[in-house]
Amino acid sequence: MPLDENVLVVETDALLCEFPLKRGLNIVGAEIFKFILANHTFMPRASAERDPSFKQIIPYVVIRNGDLWLLFQRKSTQSEARLHNKYSLGIGGHINDESDSETLDPITSGLYRELAEEITISKHSPPRYIGVINDDESDVGRVHLGLVFEIHAESLDFDLPEADKMTARWVDTQELQTYLPHMETWSQLIVGNL
Repeated sequence: MPLDENVLVVETDALLCEFPLKRGLNIVGAEIFKFILANHTFMPRASAERDPSFKQIIPYVVIRNGDLWLLFQRKSTQSEARLHNKYSLGIGGHINDESDSETLDPITSGLYRELAEEITISKHSPPRYIGVINDDESDVGRVHLGLVFEIHAESLDFDLPEADKMTARWVDTQELQTYLPHMETWSQLIVGNL
């Protein structure tokens, strides 16, 4: 997404006052969705990336099939330089002001848009909300908040529409641990809670 697009944000102080989030995966109920939907605004991404008084809300989806997890690796051809060649347990992205839908809220609409852009799975369960990833220990983490969802794939077949930007393969929970040092931070925090 270009830095001049508007992304969905909430004020950090208001969010953390209502939901005192620790670093890592926080099990927070659906009330956080109501809060975000009632208190969000949109701002230029370039501004949001430099302003820790706002958290950019990122739907982040992990995909599993039984004890297997879909592990992604970002290539150096994708736009986020800080993620080049890193492994990721999830896919996700910013919610922009074009994520409007007549039937879906902006979070759900943004989640489905990201899924459609990054992966095709023939049959899967609806996304199930897991919790919230918060990481205020890094500059990137201070301006982002992840809403973590899980999808159960009914088969191991998938397609990556942006195969020039990432690869993916199925790994079991034990093997996943071997990739931990090479994962982006949010994935490390999730793997620690599997």
